[in-house]
Amino acid sequence: MRYLFPKLVCTFALLTLGAITSNARANSTELPTWQILEFEQRALWAIAKSRIELSAAPGQPGQWLLDANSSVVNNSEEVHLRLQAESGQLISRSRLSLGKGQRFKTYDYRAQHILRERREPGLDPAQAAAQWPVTSSIEIAYPSALGDTVLTEAYALLLVAGRFLDSDANATVVAVHTDQNFYRISMSRGQDTAIDVNYQLAGAGQVEGKRDARTVKLEITALGQPRDKADFRLLGLSGDIELLFEAGTGLPLQLRGTAPRIGATQINLKSAALRESPQ
Repeated sequence: MRYLFPKLVCTFALLTLGAITSNARANSTELPTWQILEFEQRALWAIAKSRIELSAAPGQPGQWLLDANSSVVNNSEEVHLRLQAESGQLISRSRLSLGKGQRFKTYDYRAQHILRERREPGLDPAQAAAQWPVTSSIEIAYPSALGDTVLTEAYALLLVAGRFLDSDANATVVAVHTDQNFYRISMSRGQDTAIDVNYQLAGAGQVEGKRDARTVKLEITALGQPRDKADFRLLGLSGDIELLFEAGTGLPLQLRGTAPRIGATQINLKSAALRESPQ
Protein backbone atom coordinates (compact mmCIF):
# COMPACT_ATOMS: atom_id res chain seq x y z
CA MET A 1 0.00 0.00 0.00
CA ARG A 2 2.87 2.37 0.76
CA TYR A 3 4.05 2.05 -2.89
CA LEU A 4 0.62 2.58 -4.42
CA PHE A 5 0.12 6.28 -3.68
CA PRO A 6 3.39 7.52 -5.30
CA LYS A 7 2.61 5.44 -8.40
CA LEU A 8 -0.90 6.92 -8.62
CA VAL A 9 0.48 10.45 -8.28
CA CYS A 10 3.08 9.78 -10.96
CA THR A 11 0.47 8.30 -13.31
CA PHE A 12 -1.83 11.29 -12.79
CA ALA A 13 1.01 13.73 -13.53
CA LEU A 14 1.90 11.95 -16.77
CA LEU A 15 -1.73 11.83 -17.91
CA THR A 16 -2.09 15.52 -17.15
CA LEU A 17 1.11 16.24 -19.09
CA GLY A 18 -0.31 14.41 -22.11
CA ALA A 19 -3.54 16.40 -22.01
CA ILE A 20 -1.69 19.72 -21.75
CA THR A 21 0.60 18.74 -24.63
CA SER A 22 -2.29 17.99 -26.99
CA ASN A 23 -3.81 21.41 -26.24
CA ALA A 24 -0.48 23.22 -26.69
CA ARG A 25 0.02 21.92 -30.20
CA ALA A 26 -2.43 24.47 -31.54
CA ASN A 27 -0.14 27.36 -30.57
CA SER A 28 3.54 27.20 -31.51
CA THR A 29 4.36 30.15 -29.24
CA GLU A 30 3.35 28.27 -26.10
CA LEU A 31 6.13 26.91 -23.94
CA PRO A 32 6.43 23.13 -23.88
CA THR A 33 5.10 21.27 -20.86
CA TRP A 34 8.62 20.68 -19.53
CA GLN A 35 10.48 23.42 -17.72
CA ILE A 36 13.66 21.67 -16.58
CA LEU A 37 15.45 18.65 -18.04
CA GLU A 38 18.49 16.91 -16.58
CA PHE A 39 20.44 14.31 -18.55
CA GLU A 40 23.27 12.04 -17.52
CA GLN A 41 25.77 9.76 -19.25
CA ARG A 42 28.04 7.44 -17.27
CA ALA A 43 31.25 6.01 -18.64
CA LEU A 44 34.11 4.17 -16.96
CA TRP A 45 36.20 7.31 -16.78
CA ALA A 46 33.65 10.07 -16.23
CA ILE A 47 30.08 11.23 -15.63
CA ALA A 48 28.67 13.82 -18.01
CA LYS A 49 25.71 15.88 -16.85
CA SER A 50 23.53 18.49 -18.52
CA ARG A 51 20.72 20.66 -17.18
CA ILE A 52 18.40 22.67 -19.43
CA GLU A 53 15.77 25.17 -18.30
CA LEU A 54 13.34 27.02 -20.57
CA SER A 55 11.26 30.04 -19.55
CA ALA A 56 9.50 33.07 -20.97
CA ALA A 57 11.64 36.21 -21.17
CA PRO A 58 10.33 38.71 -18.57
CA GLY A 59 8.81 41.77 -20.21
CA GLN A 60 9.58 40.46 -23.71
CA PRO A 61 6.48 38.87 -25.27
CA GLY A 62 7.37 36.36 -27.97
CA GLN A 63 10.83 35.66 -26.56
CA TRP A 64 12.12 32.72 -24.52
CA LEU A 65 15.21 32.19 -22.40
CA LEU A 66 17.08 28.88 -22.42
CA ASP A 67 19.74 28.27 -19.77
CA ALA A 68 21.99 25.21 -20.03
CA ASN A 69 24.76 23.87 -17.81
CA SER A 70 26.94 20.92 -18.79
CA SER A 71 29.92 19.33 -17.09
CA VAL A 72 32.31 16.44 -17.62
CA VAL A 73 35.39 15.73 -15.46
CA ASN A 74 36.90 19.19 -14.70
CA ASN A 75 35.35 21.05 -17.62
CA SER A 76 31.99 22.80 -17.66
CA GLU A 77 30.03 25.37 -19.61
CA GLU A 78 27.13 27.72 -18.94
CA VAL A 79 25.08 28.76 -21.97
CA HIS A 80 22.34 31.39 -22.02
CA LEU A 81 20.13 31.83 -25.08
CA ARG A 82 17.49 34.38 -26.00
CA LEU A 83 15.20 32.94 -28.67
CA GLN A 84 12.20 33.93 -30.73
CA ALA A 85 9.38 31.83 -29.32
CA GLU A 86 7.68 31.15 -32.64
CA SER A 87 10.69 29.70 -34.44
CA GLY A 88 13.59 29.15 -32.03
CA GLN A 89 15.62 31.78 -33.93
CA LEU A 90 18.61 33.09 -31.96
CA ILE A 91 18.54 36.67 -30.76
CA SER A 92 21.58 36.59 -28.47
CA ARG A 93 23.78 34.03 -26.77
CA SER A 94 26.53 33.79 -24.20
CA ARG A 95 28.82 30.91 -23.25
CA LEU A 96 31.03 30.70 -20.17
CA SER A 97 33.67 27.95 -20.38
CA LEU A 98 35.39 26.82 -17.20
CA GLY A 99 38.24 24.36 -16.87
CA LYS A 100 41.76 24.46 -18.27
CA GLY A 101 41.04 27.68 -20.12
CA GLN A 102 38.42 30.12 -18.87
CA ARG A 103 36.66 32.33 -21.38
CA PHE A 104 33.36 34.12 -21.80
CA LYS A 105 31.89 34.68 -25.26
CA THR A 106 28.85 36.68 -26.29
CA TYR A 107 27.08 36.58 -29.64
CA ASP A 108 24.76 39.32 -30.89
CA TYR A 109 22.73 38.19 -33.92
CA ARG A 110 22.38 41.30 -36.02
CA ALA A 111 20.76 41.75 -39.42
CA GLN A 112 23.98 41.62 -41.47
CA HIS A 113 26.37 39.72 -39.23
CA ILE A 114 27.02 38.22 -35.81
CA LEU A 115 29.09 40.27 -33.38
CA ARG A 116 31.20 37.92 -31.26
CA GLU A 117 33.18 39.18 -28.29
CA ARG A 118 35.58 37.08 -26.25
CA ARG A 119 36.57 37.92 -22.67
CA GLU A 120 39.17 36.33 -20.42
CA PRO A 121 39.82 36.70 -16.66
CA GLY A 122 41.57 39.83 -15.53
CA LEU A 123 43.60 40.48 -12.40
CA ASP A 124 40.59 40.49 -10.06
CA PRO A 125 39.55 36.86 -9.36
CA ALA A 126 36.19 38.02 -7.95
CA GLN A 127 35.23 39.90 -11.11
CA ALA A 128 32.09 38.64 -12.91
CA ALA A 129 32.72 37.00 -16.28
CA ALA A 130 30.68 39.67 -18.09
CA GLN A 131 33.15 42.26 -16.75
CA TRP A 132 36.32 40.45 -17.82
CA PRO A 133 38.52 42.36 -20.29
CA VAL A 134 37.61 41.93 -23.97
CA THR A 135 40.42 40.05 -25.73
CA SER A 136 38.85 39.88 -29.20
CA SER A 137 35.87 41.23 -31.11
CA ILE A 138 34.96 39.95 -34.57
CA GLU A 139 32.10 40.15 -37.04
CA ILE A 140 30.98 36.79 -38.43
CA ALA A 141 29.15 36.89 -41.76
CA TYR A 142 26.15 34.70 -42.30
CA PRO A 143 26.73 32.08 -45.02
CA SER A 144 24.83 32.83 -48.21
CA ALA A 145 23.43 29.28 -48.10
CA LEU A 146 21.60 30.13 -44.88
CA GLY A 147 18.90 32.11 -46.65
CA ASP A 148 15.72 32.28 -44.57
CA THR A 149 16.50 29.12 -42.60
CA VAL A 150 15.95 29.45 -38.86
CA LEU A 151 19.30 29.82 -37.10
CA THR A 152 19.36 28.34 -33.61
CA GLU A 153 21.76 26.70 -31.14
CA ALA A 154 22.42 23.03 -30.39
CA TYR A 155 20.67 22.98 -27.00
CA ALA A 156 17.56 24.49 -28.57
CA LEU A 157 17.26 21.51 -30.92
CA LEU A 158 15.43 19.66 -28.13
CA LEU A 159 12.78 22.35 -28.32
CA VAL A 160 12.71 22.61 -32.13
CA ALA A 161 12.62 18.83 -32.63
CA GLY A 162 9.75 18.43 -30.18
CA ARG A 163 7.78 21.08 -32.05
CA PHE A 164 8.56 19.31 -35.34
CA LEU A 165 7.01 16.10 -33.99
CA ASP A 166 3.82 17.99 -33.19
CA SER A 167 3.57 19.27 -36.77
CA ASP A 168 2.27 17.51 -39.86
CA ALA A 169 5.62 17.75 -41.66
CA ASN A 170 7.64 14.66 -42.51
CA ALA A 171 10.90 16.63 -42.64
CA THR A 172 12.24 20.08 -41.89
CA VAL A 173 15.54 21.96 -41.87
CA VAL A 174 17.06 24.40 -39.40
CA ALA A 175 20.60 25.71 -38.97
CA VAL A 176 22.87 25.80 -35.93
CA HIS A 177 25.63 28.29 -35.17
CA THR A 178 28.48 27.04 -32.96
CA ASP A 179 31.41 29.45 -32.52
CA GLN A 180 32.41 30.40 -36.04
CA ASN A 181 30.85 27.49 -37.95
CA PHE A 182 27.35 26.90 -39.25
CA TYR A 183 25.57 23.57 -39.68
CA ARG A 184 22.52 22.41 -41.57
CA ILE A 185 20.28 20.20 -39.43
CA SER A 186 17.91 18.03 -41.47
CA MET A 187 15.14 16.58 -39.28
CA SER A 188 13.08 13.57 -40.23
CA ARG A 189 10.81 11.16 -38.42
CA GLY A 190 12.38 7.94 -37.24
CA GLN A 191 10.87 4.65 -36.18
CA ASP A 192 8.57 4.55 -33.17
CA THR A 193 9.95 2.33 -30.44
CA ALA A 194 9.69 1.46 -26.75
CA ILE A 195 12.56 2.19 -24.36
CA ASP A 196 13.33 1.69 -20.69
CA VAL A 197 13.23 4.88 -18.62
CA ASN A 198 14.25 5.70 -15.07
CA TYR A 199 13.95 9.36 -14.15
CA GLN A 200 12.72 11.55 -11.31
CA LEU A 201 9.64 13.63 -12.05
CA ALA A 202 9.48 16.61 -9.69
CA GLY A 203 6.48 16.38 -7.39
CA ALA A 204 5.50 12.92 -8.61
CA GLY A 205 8.34 10.54 -7.83
CA GLN A 206 10.33 8.04 -9.82
CA VAL A 207 9.19 7.03 -13.31
CA GLU A 208 10.39 3.58 -14.36
CA GLY A 209 9.64 0.95 -16.96
CA LYS A 210 8.88 0.85 -20.68
CA ARG A 211 7.65 3.95 -22.48
CA ASP A 212 6.57 4.33 -26.09
CA ALA A 213 8.79 6.85 -27.82
CA ARG A 214 8.76 8.80 -31.09
CA THR A 215 12.06 9.46 -32.83
CA VAL A 216 13.47 12.50 -34.59
CA LYS A 217 16.56 11.85 -36.70
CA LEU A 218 19.10 14.66 -37.11
CA GLU A 219 21.44 14.68 -40.09
CA ILE A 220 24.18 17.25 -39.52
CA THR A 221 26.22 18.73 -42.39
CA ALA A 222 28.39 21.82 -42.73
CA LEU A 223 26.61 24.93 -43.99
CA GLY A 224 28.87 27.16 -46.05
CA GLN A 225 32.64 27.09 -45.76
CA PRO A 226 33.78 26.05 -42.26
CA ARG A 227 35.87 28.71 -40.52
CA ASP A 228 37.19 26.37 -37.84
CA LYS A 229 37.54 22.66 -37.09
CA ALA A 230 34.32 20.66 -36.84
CA ASP A 231 32.70 21.54 -33.51
CA PHE A 232 29.03 20.55 -33.57
CA ARG A 233 27.98 18.87 -30.31
CA LEU A 234 24.62 18.23 -28.67
CA LEU A 235 25.10 17.29 -25.01
CA GLY A 236 28.52 16.01 -26.08
CA LEU A 237 27.20 13.95 -28.99
CA SER A 238 28.22 14.37 -32.62
CA GLY A 239 27.57 12.55 -35.89
CA ASP A 240 24.00 11.79 -36.88
CA ILE A 241 21.85 11.98 -33.76
CA GLU A 242 18.48 10.58 -32.73
CA LEU A 243 16.19 12.26 -30.20
CA LEU A 244 13.52 10.13 -28.56
CA PHE A 245 10.39 11.79 -27.14
CA GLU A 246 7.74 10.14 -25.04
CA ALA A 247 4.61 9.48 -27.12
CA GLY A 248 1.66 11.55 -25.94
CA THR A 249 3.62 13.87 -23.65
CA GLY A 250 6.54 15.01 -25.80
CA LEU A 251 8.99 14.73 -22.91
CA PRO A 252 12.56 14.19 -24.23
CA LEU A 253 13.69 10.81 -22.90
CA GLN A 254 16.90 9.90 -24.68
CA LEU A 255 19.58 11.07 -27.14
CA ARG A 256 21.62 8.70 -29.28
CA GLY A 257 24.82 9.57 -31.10
CA THR A 258 28.61 9.37 -30.96
CA ALA A 259 30.69 10.55 -27.99
CA PRO A 260 34.48 11.10 -27.81
CA ARG A 261 36.44 8.08 -26.53
CA ILE A 262 33.21 6.07 -26.25
CA GLY A 263 31.76 5.77 -29.73
CA ALA A 264 28.07 5.05 -30.21
CA THR A 265 26.23 5.80 -26.99
CA GLN A 266 23.04 7.17 -25.48
CA ILE A 267 22.22 9.87 -22.95
CA ASN A 268 19.15 9.38 -20.80
CA LEU A 269 16.78 11.71 -19.02
CA LYS A 270 17.69 11.71 -15.31
CA SER A 271 15.08 14.12 -13.96
CA ALA A 272 12.45 16.56 -15.18
CA ALA A 273 10.23 19.32 -13.84
CA LEU A 274 6.96 20.19 -15.54
CA ARG A 275 5.61 23.66 -16.00
CA GLU A 276 2.94 24.64 -13.50
CA SER A 277 0.68 25.89 -16.27
CA PRO A 278 1.02 26.56 -20.03
CA GLN A 279 2.48 29.98 -20.78
